[in-house]
Amino acid sequence: MKRQLFTWYALLALVPAMASMPLTLRSEEQAEVPLMRDVFAAMPDSVLPLVTKNNRLDCIDFIENNMEAKVRNAFDEYVTLEALTSSYARFRTSAASLMELKLLPVNDTTSILCIVTTAQMGEPDTSRRLEDSNIRFLRSDWSPLSSPLTLDQPSVASFFTVAAPDSLSADARQAYHSLLSFHPLRMQLSEDCTTLTLTLQTAYLSVAEKKAVYGLLQPLVLEWNGEKFR
Repeated sequence: MKRQLFTWYALLALVPAMASMPLTLRSEEQAEVPLMRDVFAAMPDSVLPLVTKNNRLDCIDFIENNMEAKVRNAFDEYVTLEALTSSYARFRTSAASLMELKLLPVNDTTSILCIVTTAQMGEPDTSRRLEDSNIRFLRSDWSPLSSPLTLDQPSVASFFTVAAPDSLSADARQAYHSLLSFHPLRMQLSEDCTTLTLTLQTAYLSVAEKKAVYGLLQPLVLEWNGEKFR
């Protein structure tokens, strides 16, 4: 009986100390939440055949040591890891192509991988610049999703700040109809949050059409809600 009482008092004495201890243990599921550095390193060779795993590991090492993360691929061309956070990576795969990767939360312990690839043509920061993106979704281990996700394509009218085409000038209406037949989109994942920005491209419009819609177009910012961008 005395031994039992001693054990009981000893446990009571530990309670205040235990209450002040930081909770440093993580559940097994939480420990499996991926980091982008690991996802990027594990990219299958089939995704970018000219960029080896050693290339990617070198890029990670460089950027984590505050160095320019630029290496040469199998064709002796430069590729650059431009940004890397716990959930985001931006990888310059050539002078005319860019890949963005983003881990998007599905719940507290599960993420999926969103991949945006963009082809870039024309001089940067000019009206002749044309960028066209595509998007896809995979598991964080690069395997296919059991239920594939797609992005609902917005209408051309949703990019206009005014009702189109009735309230537009003749040149603006012509631009609107041109965009209906061909409307490449630049997609940009956010480095800091879970948004996707869509920008309607107008580089192929005539000078008059570009001038007519200047100031009438706006990007669309979609928010990830745990199931899709909307």
